[in-house]
Amino acid sequence: MATIAKFFIIEYGKNSELSQLTEGDCFRNDAKKLSPIKNLNCIMNEVNKLTTHFQNVDKDAFFRKYRRLVEFTRVEVLSPTVRAIVHFLDLDYRCFSFANIDLCPTIEEYGMLTEFLKTLYRIYLPLRYDKIIPELSKLLRISNLEKLLEKNATGLKLRMLEIKLEKKSGLEKERLITLGIFGLMLFPIQMGVVSLEAVAAYENTQINPVAVILAETILTLNHCRKTGKGAMRCCTQLLYIWMVSHIETKKLVFNNFLWFTQRPLKLVEEKEWGDLDNQGWVDKLESLPNSDFKWRASWVTIVKVLMSCGQRR
Repeated sequence: MATIAKFFIIEYGKNSELSQLTEGDCFRNDAKKLSPIKNLNCIMNEVNKLTTHFQNVDKDAFFRKYRRLVEFTRVEVLSPTVRAIVHFLDLDYRCFSFANIDLCPTIEEYGMLTEFLKTLYRIYLPLRYDKIIPELSKLLRISNLEKLLEKNATGLKLRMLEIKLEKKSGLEKERLITLGIFGLMLFPIQMGVVSLEAVAAYENTQINPVAVILAETILTLNHCRKTGKGAMRCCTQLLYIWMVSHIETKKLVFNNFLWFTQRPLKLVEEKEWGDLDNQGWVDKLESLPNSDFKWRASWVTIVKVLMSCGQRR
């Protein structure tokens, strides 16, 4: 008979770490040989213009489809925090190493934050580039959509989409807002451009994008740490919330999801982290193992896992 037990996700992580310490592990490269991080930018597009149109959309219907998507657009990211955590990326294990602590965002954690529909493990197959624009044109009911492409044809011009947004209503307006958020926040490529990769992810409406978002995050972090420069083309809002959720604060911010709308996070940023620049955050993160650190973020829920089946464990 199968046995189902309830565990915190992080407790399983502790068991894995114990096995690593007792059974040994592969050799890790010397981080000192990597290029020093000198020039690192975070691509953070302004999405306020898009969300101002949200008041004319059926909010309940939107939430059922896209869950916390709009709420994440209101998260104000401290860019020094995101730039600082790149210093701690271990290229061998694809995780952040703070002294003797290894930590990495997981599909489950990103899934809990976004609350997208629970179709986590369906295979994501993006459309071919030559099919993206025709399919999107049908979906948005916008003819000659290829005219909105920027000069390198890698994405759609945001300012042109905003003009179209003014003329739309109902479902088409909702789709345009969502497309803009996908391109500017979840899959950013450059300022003011909705990439074709983001369009392809958006068109797969039956696929949970969490795994793709996390993969893009790890890839961009890996590139920036390896080269010591570049632009972080990932959802910085999710990465930022994940990171600061593991830092204890005087005010209990992350015990529930009310901080999305009641802005207690903003108060913590101003009172406790307001004076920290990039080096200040590096110093703070270096001290995490011996100071204010939480293995499990407060918003992580209990999940059921299969521990044994008959005599097998």
